[in-house]
Amino acid sequence: MLGRLWLALLCALPLMTQGASPLRLNTDIFPPYQVQEGDRLTGSSVKALACIFNAMDRDYEVRVLPWQRAVHEVSQGKADGFFSATRTNRASDFATLSAPLALEKWYWYSNNAERPVTDGTASGLRLGGVRGSNQVDWLLQHGYEVDLLVTTTSQLLHLLKRGRIDAFLADQQTLRIELTQQPLDLRPRHARFQQYTTLGVYFSNALLAREPAFLPQFNIQVFQCIPEIGVLQSEERARLQRLYDTLFENWRRDPQLVQAVMQQNSAHAKLPLSRIHALDNQWLREQQQSEKPLIDSVRSAPLSLWLAEQQNRYNGLISEIIVTDQHGLNVATSEVPTDYWQGDEAKFAEPFFANQDRPYMGPLSYDQSTQRYQVHVSNSVRQPSSGEVIGVIILGIDIERALKMDNSLFAGETVNP
Repeated sequence: MLGRLWLALLCALPLMTQGASPLRLNTDIFPPYQVQEGDRLTGSSVKALACIFNAMDRDYEVRVLPWQRAVHEVSQGKADGFFSATRTNRASDFATLSAPLALEKWYWYSNNAERPVTDGTASGLRLGGVRGSNQVDWLLQHGYEVDLLVTTTSQLLHLLKRGRIDAFLADQQTLRIELTQQPLDLRPRHARFQQYTTLGVYFSNALLAREPAFLPQFNIQVFQCIPEIGVLQSEERARLQRLYDTLFENWRRDPQLVQAVMQQNSAHAKLPLSRIHALDNQWLREQQQSEKPLIDSVRSAPLSLWLAEQQNRYNGLISEIIVTDQHGLNVATSEVPTDYWQGDEAKFAEPFFANQDRPYMGPLSYDQSTQRYQVHVSNSVRQPSSGEVIGVIILGIDIERALKMDNSLFAGETVNP
């Protein structure tokens, strides 16, 4: 496996030479995911693919083409895939998107406080975009009218400064890289979060029909090569902290919740670690079986029903709620989590053993089943009279919905993000 990818403009460059028919992948230059450095192609997605295909021992080659042609060639069977792409309707008929290689944070940028409304056709704002970009595809799919199309992000910044457009949608990291090359007076005055967007490889359905095992194997290696692709910034963590404090902080003091934890602690007072592992393994097995005595005992608990009601009230903002005892074993859950024992994970251990009584905020994680990003926020459950930590409550929060919530909704009891 070569350690570098050398730029191939309109011509294929084999990266591995073991096989006679390497995979043919197309791309375009979109920093920081695909970057041209002289005659070399690099960038985060390029490096990720090198790791993935090396692990798969798979030959491949990459061509750099204009984006629309890169996509068109896959639709015509002239290439096996294109990257880095967000989910798009125009590719769904002939290709399938892989697990994410990268995470983008899309923001609206403007020089005034207005933001395009959900119904783009009624916004009244003049929008610009980079021709063929993922953002323009998304805008058109969601009913926005794009008034001016250009070839570079730099051109968008100049149009915004001259008042030719009112706003544009761009990836935060990509724009920041561009702004390091531009004068200060080109910086947009206002930015407002729109959504998280994952970028992956669209592999042709023809390839996947020939090799049914290919995409599952590729996706497994994605999560090996890219264990964490998103990091919350300080202002995002502060916003999530405020949301948690306003809406969910008091749940851990609910008498029904505290009583359920105390009862299970009493029942599990002398539970050895070997038995904890055995119960955890039983939970895993039961997820594949028709009879589920352990899972059912947790899911039918009155507290589990209450947790499910709380989750439903927040319309997708919460992905799961888990309440544990002092060992980290599930007392009640709003969904069926993967594990019965949370005791070996930071989302239990950090708040349970913390010196300060404050919530623990985990890393940004990708849920393959929902194809959305979440953050686990967990806090201690305490015995009311003594203040002793007796368990933990864990909330999975959909970070995209949380960041899109208006500040006025933080104080509400029912959320419509």
